[in-house]
Amino acid sequence: MDTHAATAIDWRFETPRLQARLIDGRDRDLYRSLYTDGSVMAHIGAVMCEAEADVVFDKVLGYNAETPVRARYWRLSDRSTDDAIGIQSFIRPLADPASLELGMMLLPQSQGQGLGIEASQRFVDLLLGNHWGLDIETVFARHAETNARVARLGATLGFGHVDRPAQPPVERPASPPEEWRLSRQEWRALRGTAR
Repeated sequence: MDTHAATAIDWRFETPRLQARLIDGRDRDLYRSLYTDGSVMAHIGAVMCEAEADVVFDKVLGYNAETPVRARYWRLSDRSTDDAIGIQSFIRPLADPASLELGMMLLPQSQGQGLGIEASQRFVDLLLGNHWGLDIETVFARHAETNARVARLGATLGFGHVDRPAQPPVERPASPPEEWRLSRQEWRALRGTAR
């Protein structure tokens, strides 16, 4: 994908209850809410102060403008009210550019309602269906062993559980131990599509 093509892409997507657009300057408070909340961060990492969350937010703005595409971050919101519910993302590992690591954080009031599954299903369909021209062969998610919700999400979406990775990736040496993967071929079989 060339630089011009990456900047011309419409990165928005929708589900029956949600809409998503790339994170932009309006979303600083959302990032602060997520990264400073102990219940959100319980399975992710240390709770941050607002200044630390702002550093993460500024990096995300840079990633969303970067070409070639290495990462993208979306604001997820309710379709009827536009109230934010969380964020969804992907990061392309340097060592394996044909795969993407998926991420999601939901505000506490948005958890346990099936919104994560709904957003992730559409997200995976767009990624493996090559909607954005990224030519991805595999998507994967990692999570802390104690995060049963992410494990259920992976299983529900048809991801296969992978035994503990032999070695953590260079980009994330403290990588969580649980991993779920779905290849484009497996996705096509699940969706009943040929190609």
